[in-house]
Parts: sequence; C-alpha cells; structure tokens
Amino acid sequence: MLRDYQIKAVEEIENCEQKNVLLQMPTGAGKTYTFCEIAKRYFIENVKKVLILVHRSELLEQAKKSLGEKTFAIEKGVKVIPGDFDYYVGMVETLNRRLDKLPPFGLVIIDECHIGNFKKMPFFTDNNVKVVGVTATPINEEPLANYYNKMIMPTTINSLIEQDFLLNCDVYGVASDLVGLQKFKEKKGEFDEKQMEDFYSSEKMVKNVINAYWSYSAGKKTLIFNVNINHNDIVYNEFKNEGLNVYKITGDTEVKERKKILENFKNESDAILCNVGVLTTGFDEPSIETIFLNRATKSLALYLQMVGRGSRLNQNKDKFKVIDLGKNTIRHGFYDGYFDWNTYFHKGRKNGSSGGGVMPIKECPECNFTQHTRKVICENCGHDFVAEREAQAKEEREQKLYLLTKEKPILIPIEQIFDLAEQRNWKPYAVLYKIVDHIINYKNKHASIVTDEFCEKQCLIELKKWCEKYNNKFNKWHQDFIINIYNEKTGRSTTTEVHNLVS
Repeated sequence: MLRDYQIKAVEEIENCEQKNVLLQMPTGAGKTYTFCEIAKRYFIENVKKVLILVHRSELLEQAKKSLGEKTFAIEKGVKVIPGDFDYYVGMVETLNRRLDKLPPFGLVIIDECHIGNFKKMPFFTDNNVKVVGVTATPINEEPLANYYNKMIMPTTINSLIEQDFLLNCDVYGVASDLVGLQKFKEKKGEFDEKQMEDFYSSEKMVKNVINAYWSYSAGKKTLIFNVNINHNDIVYNEFKNEGLNVYKITGDTEVKERKKILENFKNESDAILCNVGVLTTGFDEPSIETIFLNRATKSLALYLQMVGRGSRLNQNKDKFKVIDLGKNTIRHGFYDGYFDWNTYFHKGRKNGSSGGGVMPIKECPECNFTQHTRKVICENCGHDFVAEREAQAKEEREQKLYLLTKEKPILIPIEQIFDLAEQRNWKPYAVLYKIVDHIINYKNKHASIVTDEFCEKQCLIELKKWCEKYNNKFNKWHQDFIINIYNEKTGRSTTTEVHNLVS
C-alpha cells in the first residue's frame, strides 16, 4: 500500500502535462516501489510499453520482482529483445548498445537520473515518449533542467523522520584534526583519489578506523565506505587481523559471490562489510547499525547516499550511527538538513548551493559527537564547552545591548549639566564626576545588559564634549582620568591603558 507522499508523487506525475518530469525522493523513501507503481498505472491506462533504466543489478532485480511476469530483463548477453512484454527493465549501458533492437515505448523511467550516462538516451526529444527521471539527489555538472521540464518533490528526509518512516543518526567525527590538515586536490568536482588513498591507507588512519570501531560500533552491524580497491583491501585485512567478522565487496566482485556476501551480511548481527561505493544505491539492509565514512568527498550526492544506507527502520533500532573520518558532515551538513534541490536542478553542480547554508557544526573534544556550534553542553557526554558558552553569553548581551541602544539610546543630559555647572560654579573636573554618575545610573538601570566596556566607551564619548566645552585636550591623560573615576565609583581597579577604546 502506498504512503501518502508516494500517492502524491504518482498523482502529480500523472497529472503533469510536461513531457519530461524529474521525481526527487530522498534515499529510503521507496523510490523503486513508487516508480514501479507509476509504470503499472501508466500501462493500465495507456496500454503502451514501459521501459525502466537502472544502474545496479540489485535494482534490476527489485524492479523486475515488483512488476511481475510481464517483465523482460535486458541483460548482458541478450541478443534478441522480444516485443510481446509489457515492461522492460535494463541497465543504461546495456540499453545503449541495443537501441536499434528496442520496441517502441510510451513511458521511460530512468532511475538515478543524475548519473551522466543517461544523456545518451534518445527519449528526451521523442515527442511520443514520456520520460520520468528519479533520483534522491538531482545534482549533475550540467543542469538537469536542460533535460527535464519540471521537478516534483513530494517529501523530505526530515519529514520522513518525523513520520517514523526513516531513522535519524548520531554523528561522531574521528581524526578531523588530521583530515583538516590535508590539502587534497580536486578533479572533476571530487577529491583526488590517489591522494586520498595515500592518506587513508597510512598506518595512523587505518588504526583510527579500528579504534573507532571498538569505541563506537563493537559487535554491531557495520558498513564501511572506503576510497578505492587498494584502500578497501588494507582496511579489510586490518579488521581480519583483529579477528572480526568482516567481508569486502568492490565493483569487481562477481555477482554470485556478491549475493552470498550480502546474504551473510544480512543474517550475521556482528558482520562488517567494506566496500568502495558499490553499496551507495540499490542496497537496502535495515539491520545496519553503523555507517563508516572512511573517506572524504566533495559530492553531496555521494555523502547522502552513503549515510542513507543506515536510515531504514528495523526492530530494536531507534537511531543509527555515522562515524565520519572525512569531515563530511562539517562540509555538507547533517543528512536530515535542508538542501536547495531547486537550485541544483536549475543551475547544476557548479553553480548550485545548499541553499540555506550548511549548519555550523562542531565536534566534542571528549567523545567526538557532532552537534550544532551553539550547543554549550555536549548532547552525548555532557562536556562543557566553556569558551563557547562564554562567547554565546557575550553575543546575547551584545545583541540585547544593541536593541536597547537602538530603541532607547543613552542620552546623558550633558548640556543641562554644563548649564547647571555655570549656575553652581562647579569646577570643570567636578563636572566629569557628575557625567560619570549619570553613566553609572544608566548602567544600574540595565545591569543585566550594559557592560563596563560599553560604559567606558560612553565615558570617552562624553569626555570629548567636555574637552570642547572647557578647551582641554582629548589626550591620554584625560582619557585615563575619566576611566579611573568610573572605576573608583564602581569598585573596579584603575587603568592607565584605555585611550584606544574610542578612536
């Protein structure tokens, strides 16, 4: 049975008059189930064949299973494509080599449509074919709006978490100081793989991964994303040497072996699986408890896909953990945050942005728990961020003081004081004492907001007026004099270095 947001997605696409439509749904929202429902309803209504393009063999099997026996899988080795099926499912590269053998379609659905090789498809300009692209992350170097007339966004990660369809995570930043020192070059929008391999394969970083596992994920089902095959092997061997139940998968792993490994990973509660970006899409294992980001990435799409592998609901699991060894959370923000997909859709990766800006994030020095910079007590271990707390208190006072002086500016009755001084024959320096009394009176009225520093600045502002009135120099001696009056009257220690407070 479809969820409300899935029904919304299906209906919006059916009612959309635009030829090419992009459906953005977060990882874990049930994209495969949703686009298969779109395919079924389209065929029932229009009696025209439907083609679904995917990028992983696992996705091909999922789609084929969902659509039923009237589905033909266009796989490697297929030479003849029969024309008497209702649904056709295939991988993009396989289809590209067989375009001349395809029957006519009324609807083409492209999964993970942000991946560049969809551009080779001829269906975007065919007026007889409706195209529906589906992705969690509509980010491409070239704006996807160049291919799709409209984007539909029926839900968000945050909404799915609030409705208990997905789980949120706790993030722990590990080795961020070491990662922060690295100056990885960038190639085509991503960090240089060789530089990352050298860094993450170092003895220190491999030990950091092992230590982080024992600290945060011991005995828990763990999925690790590594840099490349060489790095994957090193990490796998190190976990093996620890006597742990670890497996590894890469793009070179044969299909039968991959299925066996994934079955073992599913059934063994303490299993650890090392992979190299293979399990970012089309892999759904709800029992995963911890995600290791054992690499850095510039790609927001890759980051969200990796983290999203742990977000599925499962029995006795109310949250999952992310162990971030690449400062990725600081770079991209929490995975349940706001992302301006419209900007990416219309402007592409180069000119796109996260919209509202990445949330300022910090890591606890005691437990590595990642949280908003405004937190003054660690949510995880209770560590007191003394400096942050003091800075936050100062910032709040400054904001209140700004509002106070904006709405009710400090007005010392300086001209009335001068007039009264002439009437009473006060000596000029006695006038300074009277000025300070008025400033202190203002401070006492707003004691929780007005600071001594503010009052000292105000003393110097009024001193300038006094100097002009009595033809005295606005020099260091007079500045020190009035500040010392203020300090004596308020019980503070005297100062002789205050002349720089006001330019």
